[in-house]
Amino acid sequence: MPIAKKARPAQAEPTKIADAKGPFYFLSFSTGEPHVELFVECLEIVFKNHFELKRTPSALEVGESQHDKILRLIQDCAFGVVCLDGLRPNVVFEYGALRGADKHILVFKEAQAKVDIGHFFASAPDLALKPPAIDIDKHFSDTKDRYYGKWNRFEIQSTVNAIWKAYTDWKTTLSGYMDIPEPRI
Repeated sequence: MPIAKKARPAQAEPTKIADAKGPFYFLSFSTGEPHVELFVECLEIVFKNHFELKRTPSALEVGESQHDKILRLIQDCAFGVVCLDGLRPNVVFEYGALRGADKHILVFKEAQAKVDIGHFFASAPDLALKPPAIDIDKHFSDTKDRYYGKWNRFEIQSTVNAIWKAYTDWKTTLSGYMDIPEPRI
């Protein structure tokens, strides 16, 4: 007599993050860098009429894994934007997940961006360590042969232009590419 296999309980299909609102892009950034909100405003000037912005969830729902939710956002996004300011481990992880998901990624670094070493020593007394400036060739060298752009928190129009140009350079390679008129502010 054959042994009956136990039936596995039916599992609910994970909900798609993308909804009826349309396509979205995923933004990876360090929450420890308050000036990044200026970068977000520039992104929205370029993309708000074409793509919805999704970012790392700040609050989780009961029973939901932040890790899983981030990976679903990355899997379902049209493309990613990574703001290296702070160069924190979560940003590097999300960059890697975007690469692993074979997503196009716009990588940006603010002109004065520093490595956020302070969050590693939050409860320590002043160690007199000055955060080093982010140097792509040293701190993120695996990307130096790929596009990365600079932005400046004091030059909003040039930042908007840099984002738009980086996106439009994908015209022939990005699946789901949409023509976006050059924004003026």
